[in-house]
Amino acid sequence: MHSLIEYDKQLLLFLHSKGSVTWDIFWLFITNPLNWIPLFFLLFYLVYTIYDFKKTFFICLLTFIAGFLSLTTVNIIKNFIQRKRPINDESINETLRILIEQNDFSFVSGHSTVSFTIAFISFWILKKNYKYAFLIFLFPILFAYSRIYLAAHYPIDILVGMLLGYIFAFIFYRLIKKLILKQKTT
Repeated sequence: MHSLIEYDKQLLLFLHSKGSVTWDIFWLFITNPLNWIPLFFLLFYLVYTIYDFKKTFFICLLTFIAGFLSLTTVNIIKNFIQRKRPINDESINETLRILIEQNDFSFVSGHSTVSFTIAFISFWILKKNYKYAFLIFLFPILFAYSRIYLAAHYPIDILVGMLLGYIFAFIFYRLIKKLILKQKTT
C-alpha cells in the first residue's frame, strides 16, 4: 500500500509540473462547478427533445439525487480515510504551485465522482438519439483533471471517483429506465 501511495504522489508531481501560469486561469475556471451550469441546461434541453416535460423533469430529478448521494458518499469516505490533499501534504507541498486553498480531505474526489455520475447517466440517456453524446465525457475529464492541475487531488482520488461515479450512474440509470422510461432493465 505504501508503494501505491508513493507512486500516486510521484504521478501527481509529474502531472502538476506540466502546469504553467499561462493555463492557471483556464483550470481555475474549469474547476468551479458554477461555470458548468450552462452545460446542465443544455443537457436538460437535449433530454427534453427526446422525452416530454414530465419524463425530462423526473430524469433530471433522479440525476440530481444520484449526484447528491454520490457527493454525500464521497464526504463520508473523505472523513473516514482522512487523506491530506496534496496542497496540504508536508511531504510534497513545497514542490507545488499553490493556486487554491482547501482544508478538507482528498480521498475521494467529489468533483470526479459527481461529474462522472452525471456524465454516465446523461450519456446512456442521450446515446441513441445523439451521435456525439460521448462528448459529454469532456466535462468530467476536464473537471477531474483540473483537480490534479491545482494539486487538490491525487490521481487515485480521481480514478476512484470515476469508478464511484460509474456505480452511482449505473444504479440510477437502471431506476430511470424502470420507473420513468418503463423499460426492462437487463
